[in-house]
Amino acid sequence: MPHHSSSRHIVIRAASLVLLGGASLGWPASPLHAQGAPRPAPHPRTVVIDSISVIDVDARRVTPMQNIVIRDDSIVAVQPASATLPDSIDERVPGRGLFAIPGLVDHHVHLTPGMARALERGARGGVTMVQAMAGDNRTAGEYARAAMSKEIIAPEIAYASVMAGPNFFTDARFIGASLGYAPGKAPWAQAISSETDVALAVAAARGSGAEVLKLYAMLDSTIVAAFTAEAHKQGMRVVAHGTTFPARPLQLAGAGVDVLTHAPYLSWQGAPEVRPEDSWKRIEGPYAKVRADGPELLAVLTAMKAHGTYLEPTLWVFARDGVKPEVAKWGAALTVRAQAAGIPILAGTDGLMGPDSVPLPYIHRELQLLVEAGLTPAAALATATTVPARAMRRERTHGVIAAGRVADIVLLEGNPLADIRNTTRIRQVVLRGRPLPR
Repeated sequence: MPHHSSSRHIVIRAASLVLLGGASLGWPASPLHAQGAPRPAPHPRTVVIDSISVIDVDARRVTPMQNIVIRDDSIVAVQPASATLPDSIDERVPGRGLFAIPGLVDHHVHLTPGMARALERGARGGVTMVQAMAGDNRTAGEYARAAMSKEIIAPEIAYASVMAGPNFFTDARFIGASLGYAPGKAPWAQAISSETDVALAVAAARGSGAEVLKLYAMLDSTIVAAFTAEAHKQGMRVVAHGTTFPARPLQLAGAGVDVLTHAPYLSWQGAPEVRPEDSWKRIEGPYAKVRADGPELLAVLTAMKAHGTYLEPTLWVFARDGVKPEVAKWGAALTVRAQAAGIPILAGTDGLMGPDSVPLPYIHRELQLLVEAGLTPAAALATATTVPARAMRRERTHGVIAAGRVADIVLLEGNPLADIRNTTRIRQVVLRGRPLPR
């Protein structure tokens, strides 16, 4: 087709300009001519994890004595330990007595400058992918690039653009994430209203590198519906706070948002009135008057099930010191009810890592809280492996230890299907095919 030909000319011209620019800077004028022959392809690095027990999370099955064969960043075979191995192996990782699970996903983190060390600690602690849920996308994008190019040791990073009502942009966090822009004007942190050009605003959010649109606060149901529909049209997922004030959970699910986050915020479904200004006190839901197993929440869960909406409870963030115990209790009760109703649950911490005194990522505590709430260890483990792979549209590349998947693997000294606390007993992490030094 004609546009193919035009694109080809553009690429050739661009390449010529690069060569010309290189010559003017003193680079070799024509390095390909000087070589006389094509450069050989680099040797693919082969790693074998031998004699390990492989966990299939969804099947809740352990297959012992398996060899996992990795080439570059991908798994090429999962086979019995007795099977023939490749002739050339660059690194052999002993797996006897250990259990292999897919790398863990924290579906709710926030990235700020100066977090390179925290990201490395997170990766060494078993988190191989994160979803950043609001912040400066210039920072998130640079971390994502550096991680994929292996300049830093860090999880794979996906990130979101956030939208809220104009009156919410006095929030210091949004102002700090938009330096260089007037509050509410950064492409990744936009103030929106009924006057906003929906298609243009979503395109700008997507153009900042985000694959998720996060709807935050002071948004009514009409605005939520319009932006959700347009985000889906442009290929973005939509994550919303459990209530966006005044839009309630039932309206959010009905609009087709992909994820409702922060389980306690769903309690506002039963509030007599929900006003935009209530978003400042969203953690102070009507827990005493609205039961997690009551009819208001049954309607919400029914709508979530019908629309394929995920729940991201973030139990850990409500279990911290200083938060009233009834908040965590209500969120845990709703989470168990949602899981029983067939709502897929996503593990997210809203934190990733703590200070050096807390050696492991918060995702391990989130999984423990899910089990304490009532999920089985297998169901809890799925919230950080297979479920986020599906939610993030990576089910063909992540979430399972199988041929053709990215080689993100955590080697454990105990079986997490027997005790979820065994996710903390990490012997080694393989990050995109690279065994991290212990």
